[in-house]
Amino acid sequence: MKSILKIIILFYFSIDILVSNTSNVIPNEKIKLQLQWKHQFEFAGFYAAKEKGFYKEVGLDVDFSEFKQNMNIVDEVLDGNSDYGLSYSTFIVDYMQGKPLVFVANFFKQSPLVLVTQKNIRTPADLKGKKIMGLLDSSHKQTILTMLNQFNITPHDFQNVPQKFNIQSFIKKDVDAISVFTTNEIHTLNKLGVQYNILDPAVFGTKFYDINLFTTKSELENNPKRVENFRNASIKGWEYALKHKEELADIIIQKYNTQNKSKEALLFEANQIEYLMLTNIYPIGSIELGKVEMIADTFAQSLLIPKESKEKLNAFIYKTKNNTLDLTIEQRNYLQKKKTLKMCIDPNWMPLEKIENGKHIGVAADFMEIISEKIHTPIQLIQTDTWTQSLQKIQHKECDFLALAEKTPKRQKYLNFTSPYVKIPLAIVTKQGVPFSNNLSNLQDKALGVVKNYSIVELLKIKYPHINLVEVDSIQEGLSYVDQEKIFGFLDNSMVINHEIQKNKMNNNISITGYFSEMFYLGIASRNDEPLLNEIFEKTLFSIDDTTREHIFNKWNNISYQLAVDYQVIAQIIFLGFVLVSIFIYWNFKLKEEIKNKELAQKQLKENQKKLQTLFDIAPVLLDSFDNQGRVTYWNQECEKIFGWSFEEIKNHPAPIKLFYPDPQDQKKLIESFNKRNYNKYEEWHPKTKEGKTLITMWANVKLPTDEIINIGYDITNQRQNELALKEKTEQLTLAKKQLEDLNNSLEERIKTEIDKNIKNQVILMHQSKLAQMGEMIENIAHQWRQPLAQINSSVLIVDAYLQKNKCFDTTIEKKLLEIESLTAYMSKTIDDFKNFFNPDKQKTKFKVKNAIEKSYNILKGSLVSKEIRTITIVDPKLECYGYLDELQQVILALLNNAIDALVLMNIESPLITVESYELEEYIYINIEDNASGIKKEIMNKIFEPYFTTKHKSQGTGLGLYMSKMIIEEGLGGNLNVTNGAKGALFTIQIPKGEK
Repeated sequence: MKSILKIIILFYFSIDILVSNTSNVIPNEKIKLQLQWKHQFEFAGFYAAKEKGFYKEVGLDVDFSEFKQNMNIVDEVLDGNSDYGLSYSTFIVDYMQGKPLVFVANFFKQSPLVLVTQKNIRTPADLKGKKIMGLLDSSHKQTILTMLNQFNITPHDFQNVPQKFNIQSFIKKDVDAISVFTTNEIHTLNKLGVQYNILDPAVFGTKFYDINLFTTKSELENNPKRVENFRNASIKGWEYALKHKEELADIIIQKYNTQNKSKEALLFEANQIEYLMLTNIYPIGSIELGKVEMIADTFAQSLLIPKESKEKLNAFIYKTKNNTLDLTIEQRNYLQKKKTLKMCIDPNWMPLEKIENGKHIGVAADFMEIISEKIHTPIQLIQTDTWTQSLQKIQHKECDFLALAEKTPKRQKYLNFTSPYVKIPLAIVTKQGVPFSNNLSNLQDKALGVVKNYSIVELLKIKYPHINLVEVDSIQEGLSYVDQEKIFGFLDNSMVINHEIQKNKMNNNISITGYFSEMFYLGIASRNDEPLLNEIFEKTLFSIDDTTREHIFNKWNNISYQLAVDYQVIAQIIFLGFVLVSIFIYWNFKLKEEIKNKELAQKQLKENQKKLQTLFDIAPVLLDSFDNQGRVTYWNQECEKIFGWSFEEIKNHPAPIKLFYPDPQDQKKLIESFNKRNYNKYEEWHPKTKEGKTLITMWANVKLPTDEIINIGYDITNQRQNELALKEKTEQLTLAKKQLEDLNNSLEERIKTEIDKNIKNQVILMHQSKLAQMGEMIENIAHQWRQPLAQINSSVLIVDAYLQKNKCFDTTIEKKLLEIESLTAYMSKTIDDFKNFFNPDKQKTKFKVKNAIEKSYNILKGSLVSKEIRTITIVDPKLECYGYLDELQQVILALLNNAIDALVLMNIESPLITVESYELEEYIYINIEDNASGIKKEIMNKIFEPYFTTKHKSQGTGLGLYMSKMIIEEGLGGNLNVTNGAKGALFTIQIPKGEK
């Protein structure tokens, strides 16, 4: 009894625990991410975070919303329709204009947006006067426009063609260029074998971020933990996606493939994306303030908006908290087994690193100390005398990693590299007095020193094969060689060179005379036979916050060195100061006399100004002037009369140029004209008046003796309108005269054309009449056949009933009765098919292409069977078309009849007709091919002509193919063509899919 009681108590206790646990389950937070385009591999990292449970691990349930036409992504997030958004770099402009946004993470370090051009267009300058599709009506147009602006190409210099969201117009050469993404459309062009050129903004120095994750300030203030969790889980998703591209491609095909992309296309996109993310240089999701500043400055310049301060842009970027280091069990076990990590360094590369009194000091040393604490593993310094010895030791596995090293092709054979945590530009030291240089190409013939086995040696020889590099053992030796003029200059990173010059007091003899675009990207390099160590270092570096990093660099950049006092220089400075004071006293005396003379001159000047002002106001021409801020300083009465604004109204306006020229491109063009200093030359401008009327004016910039610029103009609107009216009348008279001449010259040709047109219409009428008569005849036949067929079926039923009544069961008789029923049903269906085929009432319907082909087969079934012709049909049963089924069926029937006649005529041993249908872009293609040896070349171009036939008059009129081509091209808006295939004639029908 007690045991039963214990079981009951235990049961209720378990139920209580289960209920309490269930009641404490907190559902995942629902959030919505607005994508910047349709589903594709471009967003694979976010799909991975959802499908692999990374969002769920941090309590998030994320929905993805595809981009819709004319959608403003920033407004979608600000209006609360989505919690987070992905955008192009243009969202930075929204922030600059005061919208409360937060830049959470960046994933593409370069934009995939490019211009694809026809082969004859090689530079942006070649686009002048050309047709560009989809540029001005896109939300990311500023990326391309900034590139074009570098070549003085404005939107007025090319013709914008509205975007059709396909590349057929480019393939057909209807446009000269089209804006595309290297991750998508390039794959299609390559697959189709289309020749093209690419104009990439990044190549021309216009580098923008892409796939930028942002949210609102209120979301960050109210849900800071959610922002952090969403960002970290998304980054984790991208790390997974890049390592498992094929798996993610399969996931997209199964769940997110609204664009019906093939796996091949998705994998092509994946490889392009990995390049754009630059994961070997930048951590996934990282944002660089300097890059954001550059993008913001580019927009400010091109859009004529105020520049944004560094402080405000810094506030725009989301600041991650100190990242916790989350090592896997495998990584922790690895460290426990290692116990100690052995490190080699460059023993003489301050302030980056150095061995001093047996200790590691410098920037790298501070980072290694933090890393050692975070992974709870001591780091042992392996002593070396040179960098070359350090490289040798790690190759011989005497140390586990290098604290600072740059990735090169040779080193990648035995080392793995983390993302760089030190990035410093390459600089050159020469003797003082050498001109500044920023291009190494100009110095290739000079002897340039570099430390032996530094990465820059290998990398520079790859980029500049003819460069003259002299390898030295240390930086001190290289600088002394420059001082002794044994070499022209010494190359190293700017931080190290500055340190050595200050430390060794070389300022009077040598100095830095050049910085280059080449950079030192320095990370931790570990042996590639222990890949776990590289993963540990990568995670640990990422966990070091920006404030700590900045503190380390400031600490080692601000080292001061005591310099010797030069008393001779001090004496020279004192003497020079005495001379300057004496000169000041003398000129002060002279200045008093000048002030008296100036007062008299100012009085006379005021009188002259009044005279000038009077002439300025009453002059019958437009006269105005602007200051450096673009504000109006002069505005005469003629300007008030023509434009409608008084001087009082216009002088206080902060940006009057926008009143006259609302288009930003026109504003920019006007500002450029001011800066050109092209004086006394009249140019045509089209400003707007206060009422919104557009004027045609001529303006010139006139420089006064006082260096002040006055703008002089006059209104030629009426004159130009009269000229245009006169020109239009002249053109009309010229056109009428030419039309009369053409009419006289081409009268005979027009008569012939009209006769041909009449013949063509007669053929159509005859054909339509023939179809109507045949339809009427089929209707009569159907009427005559219906009753006999019904009687046959009734007789069959009576016979069957009689046999059953008399219990006469015979298999053969039963089989034949069923066969009779089947034949009568088939005959009835055939009659219906013929009736529908010749029905004159045309009406568009939605039909399956396979049904149209099978109906044509059924009509010709008897002929195909009797002539033992085999058919093969390759058609997707789901393939649908919206159009005129009967007309398409008529053409298919005519082409099948031609194929049957050809096979019979050529007496083919194994006659075969193959019909294949598929869709491509917005069209459906139907190929009908036989194996009757094809069409002779000499008649290939004639077979679609009316009355042309190779058959006897009793077998054909020569109108079948002619009518078929007319039906397809004029009736269905498609194309009908013929070629010789592998074994016979191949007819191709191309028709539009029509409405969905």
